[in-house]
Amino acid sequence: MAFDLAITGGKTVSGKRIAALDIFIKDGKIAALRPHAKALPPAHRTIDARGLLILPGVIDAHAHFKLKMGPGKYTADDFTSGSAAAACGGITTFIDYTGQGPGESPLAGLKARVKEAAGRTYTDFSFHCMLTGLKKMKHPAASMAAAVKAGSPTFKMFTTYGARGLMASDAEISTALKAASRLGALVCVHAENGPEVDLLEETYSGLKNIMALPLSHPPRTEIEAVGRVAGLAAAAGGPVYFVHLSTAGAAGIVAAARADGHRVMGETCPQYLALDESLFRRKDGYLYSCCPPIRTKQDSAELWRALKKGLLQVIATDNCTFTSEQKKAWKGDITRLPMGMPGSQTLLPAAYTFGVKSGRITLEKMVELLCENPARIMGLAQKGFIKPGADADLAIINPAASVKADWRSMMHNTDYSPWQGRRLYGTPRYTLLRGEVIAEKGKLTDPKRFTGRFLRRSLPRVI
Repeated sequence: MAFDLAITGGKTVSGKRIAALDIFIKDGKIAALRPHAKALPPAHRTIDARGLLILPGVIDAHAHFKLKMGPGKYTADDFTSGSAAAACGGITTFIDYTGQGPGESPLAGLKARVKEAAGRTYTDFSFHCMLTGLKKMKHPAASMAAAVKAGSPTFKMFTTYGARGLMASDAEISTALKAASRLGALVCVHAENGPEVDLLEETYSGLKNIMALPLSHPPRTEIEAVGRVAGLAAAAGGPVYFVHLSTAGAAGIVAAARADGHRVMGETCPQYLALDESLFRRKDGYLYSCCPPIRTKQDSAELWRALKKGLLQVIATDNCTFTSEQKKAWKGDITRLPMGMPGSQTLLPAAYTFGVKSGRITLEKMVELLCENPARIMGLAQKGFIKPGADADLAIINPAASVKADWRSMMHNTDYSPWQGRRLYGTPRYTLLRGEVIAEKGKLTDPKRFTGRFLRRSLPRVI
C-alpha cells in the first residue's frame, strides 16, 4: 500500500512521550507510526522532519471570530482571517461561540453560526452555545438537550455583563449545572463579580485612562465569582469549566475544589502567563485591554505552577481581535473600551517560548495543555493525539528557530500584536489538517481553498 504522506526523521510528542517515529498518513488519518528506518514504504509525498518536533494539531478551546459588537459592528477577525492566523500558528481546530440573544434557542444560535462559518475557514471548527437569559426560556433543559444532540455539548454562562443581558443569577447557573449533569454536558463560565465591576467602573470613570481597567476589575472580583460558582457546581453535582482565569487566587480555588473531589476545571491564556500590568503604563496601554485584565508577574508565576501541577487543564487564546482604531474609539470611557487581543497565530509560540523554553513546563505538558486536554474535555475524540486512526492534524516545529513577532507578517486583520518585537520560538514550519499541509512557514499553502469543517462533538470528559 502506498501512503499519501510520510513524515520521516522527526520526533513525535504525544501521550506524555517523546519518540523518534515516522508517521504515515492515508485518507486524512494517521495510518501507521514506525521507528525510523532507512527502508520506507512508498508515499506520494515525503516531509523530511529531521531536527523537528511533530506535535498534534493545537485545539484552541476559546476563540472569538466575527463577534458582533453592536448593529453592523464586529471584531476585526472574521472566520477567514481568524482561521488563517490559527492555521499559520499550528491550530487545526478552534471552538468559537454562538451569538443568539438572551433567552433565545441555543440550537438556533448554533445553526446560525455554523452557517456563518461554513466554507470560510481553513481549520476545523465547533461552537460552545451561549446560555443566557435562562429565565426567559420555557424549557431550559430541553433547549440544552437539543444543542447536545446537534453536537454542541458545552455551554457558556457569565457572572458579569448585566447591562448586556448576559449575567446569570446563581439560580440560573445552578439550574444549568444540574441539567448539564443529567445530560453529560459541560458549563463554561466567565467568572467575575458583575455588580462590583459595574460599581467600580462608575467609581473610576473619572480617570479617563487605562488604569480604570485594572482598578475596576481587581483580583477579588474574579476570585469571589470563581469561589461562588465552584460552590454552586459542588451543590448541583455538575461539572464546571472556568474560562480565561487570570489570578493566583482563582487557580487556588480550582485546585481546592478538585482536591475535594468536585468536577471543576480551569483554563488560562498566554496574556495572563507572559504579559503583566506594567504594560498599562505605556501610552498605548489600552491596546492590551482584555477582560479580565492582565495581572501581576506573581499571578503569572502562580498560573504556570498550577498548569505544571495539573491544577489548571488548558491554555487557550480568548482571541478577540480589534484594530488600533477600534481600540482608540473608547476615548477614555472604560465602558466603551473593546476588550480583547489577537492571539491565534501566537498561541503555540507563546506557550513554547514562555513555558517550555523558559523551563516552566515540559514539552509533554505543553502538548497536554494545548492538544490532549482540550480534545478530552471538549469531546473531540479524533483530535489532539498522534496515534493510528486519529485525524492527521499536526504542527511541526523547529525548536531551535525563532521569529521576531511582527503584526505585518501575521494573518490577523489588525495593525498591532501584543507580542510585537518579542522573539518567539515554536512557530510551525508546517501545519497539517487531515494529512494536508495547509500552512508552511507562516503562510497559507492555498488561500483560495477552505479546508475547514464543522465538528459535531461527543460528550465532554471531566479530567
